[in-house]
Amino acid sequence: MSQTGIVTSQPDRATPSRLARWRRPIALLVLLLVLLGVGALRIYVFGDGGSLLTPAGADRDGDIPAGAIPMEVVDITDGDTLRLRTDETGGPVEAGVTVSVRLIGIDTPEVYPEYECYGDEAEAELTRLAGDTVYVADDEELEDDYGRTLLYLWSVDGTFINLELVEGGFAEAIRVPPNDAFFDDLRAAEDRAAGADLGMWSC
Repeated sequence: MSQTGIVTSQPDRATPSRLARWRRPIALLVLLLVLLGVGALRIYVFGDGGSLLTPAGADRDGDIPAGAIPMEVVDITDGDTLRLRTDETGGPVEAGVTVSVRLIGIDTPEVYPEYECYGDEAEAELTRLAGDTVYVADDEELEDDYGRTLLYLWSVDGTFINLELVEGGFAEAIRVPPNDAFFDDLRAAEDRAAGADLGMWSC
């Protein structure tokens, strides 16, 4: 009550405004959404185990993708199969073990037991591209029905070997779900090679 006996209305300065009351919950909600978005992006690009799974995680312009691990080339079996080993831990392949590796998403002409046209050339090209060391990454399934490890390969200079073999007409693109992260790129490369009668497409 005022000194004149008339009741006056005074603002309650201790009570925060409606906006101020909601400012902290809104900020926390925004932070939560950002964290969830980062987590979802990591799963999409790298999968649960940190391995490369999708094209979003790969650079086709000459860079070895993050997450790829180096492996020593033990020997070449044919144009789409080779044996590799690594001393790296935490990757898709056990350290110190030599494994038979089948390149994902491609198929080259056979050299054994029945020779197919351009089989020798495909084997020679894989030998050239792989050199002594390759970088590898997996997809959704790590092994095929024959126990071979399924991988994408990059050379030390960043060349995507699976794609390069198709580009040059040494291999055709094949889709074997769920390992089909790069199928669209491989199929487009096959169309270009076949249209130009490169390699096996000239047989």
